[in-house]
Amino acid sequence: MVGKARSSNFTLSEKLDLLKLVKPYVKILEEHTNKHSVIVEKNRCWDIIAVSYNAMGGDRPPRTAQGLRTLYKRLKEYAKQELLQQKETQSDFKSNISEPTKKVMEMIPQISSFCLVRDRNHIQSSFSH
Repeated sequence: MVGKARSSNFTLSEKLDLLKLVKPYVKILEEHTNKHSVIVEKNRCWDIIAVSYNAMGGDRPPRTAQGLRTLYKRLKEYAKQELLQQKETQSDFKSNISEPTKKVMEMIPQISSFCLVRDRNHIQSSFSH
């Protein structure tokens, strides 16, 4: 079986550019429902984002809407991990958080509250034993 060629890794500036393009659509993209109309709208947003992203030019390779969508999902996951790690080490909160994570936090403030809730649940379960 011959697999599809892997596209090159995203650079930091590509990640930040994607987050900038996602920002106007974040309300739609973060709508967690399986309604057909919402799914259609999300797909339309990703198509628009991909066209805008690929129009930015430079020497970056063209990306598909699906590839950008996957990157966005990974950036959100990474942001959650990074915030949880910060809480565990209790280091100065914003000092060494990556630039993409800062952008994700600005766009989706509830990501940091997700970490707090998870933290609280973890603490409660530790005491209930």
